[in-house]
Order: sequence, then C-alpha cells, then structure tokens
Amino acid sequence: MKHIRWIAALGVLLLAACGAASTPESISAGAAPEMAAPMPAEAPAMDRTSGEALPLESGAVANPAPGTSDGTRLIIRTANLSLEVESSSAAEASIRASAAANQGYVVSVETSGATGYEYTIITIRVPADRFDTVLGGVEGLASRVLSRSISGQDVTEEFVDLESRLRNLEATRTRLLDLLERANRVEDALNVNNALTDVQGQIEVITGRMQYLRQSAAMSTITAQLQPVRSEPAIEVAGWRPLEVAADALGELVALVQWLINLLIVFVIFTPVWLPPVLLIRWWLRRRRNRTAAPPPPAA
Repeated sequence: MKHIRWIAALGVLLLAACGAASTPESISAGAAPEMAAPMPAEAPAMDRTSGEALPLESGAVANPAPGTSDGTRLIIRTANLSLEVESSSAAEASIRASAAANQGYVVSVETSGATGYEYTIITIRVPADRFDTVLGGVEGLASRVLSRSISGQDVTEEFVDLESRLRNLEATRTRLLDLLERANRVEDALNVNNALTDVQGQIEVITGRMQYLRQSAAMSTITAQLQPVRSEPAIEVAGWRPLEVAADALGELVALVQWLINLLIVFVIFTPVWLPPVLLIRWWLRRRRNRTAAPPPPAA
C-alpha cells in the first residue's frame, strides 16, 4: 500500500505540473531587466530611400502587449540590404568598423568575383538600441540602394509562456526533491529520481530557449549585399552600346565553347556504348561492298 501511495502522489504532481504549464502568466519584476529595452513609440522609423514611414513590424512599438505591466517587449529585428557601392572591399571594411564601434560583431562574410569587382555578402549583429544608427551608416556607403527589407518578430508572448512553464517546473522539482528525501524504499527513490530527471531536462530546454530569445532581441541582425557600380561604356550613340554587344557576344561564345567541351566529354565517356554498334555496322557495310565488287565467274 505504501508503494501505491508513492506512485499516486508522483502522478498527481506530474499532472499538476503539466496542467499549470499551459497557463501563461505575466513576466515577474525580477526578469524584466534581462529583456530587451522597449522600442520608442514617439515617431515611426523613416525609410531613407522613399521618405515614407515604416510599418510597425520593422520594430516600432505603438502599444504595450497584453500581459506586460511596463510595456517591455522582446522584438527580434533584422534588415536585408542590397547596395551598389564604388568599392566592395572598402564598403566591407567600413561595415566591419561600424559594427566594432557600436559593440557589435561580424557573423559571416562571403566574397566572389575578380579583384576590383568583388561581390560581397556581409552579416553583422549590433545592439538593438543602435540598430537604426548602424543601418543608416551602412546605407550611407551606397551609391544606390537596390533593395531594402526590415522586419521585426515579436516574441514577448512566447517568452511569457516559457517563463510561466519554467516557474511551474521549478515548483514541481522542489516537491520531487522533498519526496526524494522522504523516500524509504529504493524502488520509490528510483521512481522519484526518474521523474526528477525528466523535469530537470524540461527546465534546461526552456531555459536555453529563453536565453536564445533574450540574446536575439538584444542583438539585431543586418545583412548587406555589396556589388560594384557597373561602369558605363565609353561609346554610346543613340542608345547603341557596341561594347556591351561585344561583351554579350563574347559571353555567348564562351558558353558555346563550354557546351561543346561538355558534349565531347560525354561522347568520350559513352564510348563503350556507341563504339561496338558503329564497328559492327562498318564491318557489315564493308562485307557487302566486297560482295558487290567481286568479278563474275568466267563464261563456259
């Protein structure tokens, strides 16, 4: 009977933890300082290319989210730019310096193309409160902004739900530890310890997710695609650009040569397939020709 009572108590605790985990609660005052600073709502961000106000999903907050007492929000902001610059290498160096000066860092850099005509994709992360400043500096390096995309993902509700689940799991862990201390039988202690291990694993998963959300909201991401300014041809008469025509023709010639070389490679590799039939047909034609050209037998 004692063993059954232990198992029943353990089942009640686990059911209570699972039921309470589905009820989101507001973020406690102790966790508020760890969250990202609230975005200003006085004036919407302005698009530097068109001069129009950006939509709210770019990171501006008009009203506090339900469930938060002080209006604090967790918003993950990202920006993607395609810029035409005079020198990709010089623009890359400036973006690196801007990230370092604003307490950010470079995530990745991809470069392709010939020297002097490099195409670069650089991704940096900067503090959320300096996102607009760094973004404006990056756009200022461009001779022309080809495309611009800014987005903001509000993860406040998910963070509140995770914190509520974490508190319930921690309370369950405390009760299981108390049961483990009072367990008299080895079998009961093992059952409680298994349940405690499962609860601890859930706590670690939720803690890791909360940490990821906090860090993602605290550091915004900017990705810039840099390409050199395309030089205009020196000769141009009434819309006629002979240098561009010559460049296109040369490109087509190179593509044709590549296609012929690829065809030759395929032809050589498939030699075991087409060579035996060709040799057989040639032998048959030669034999037929020899029979036709043979002299008639002498007359009697």
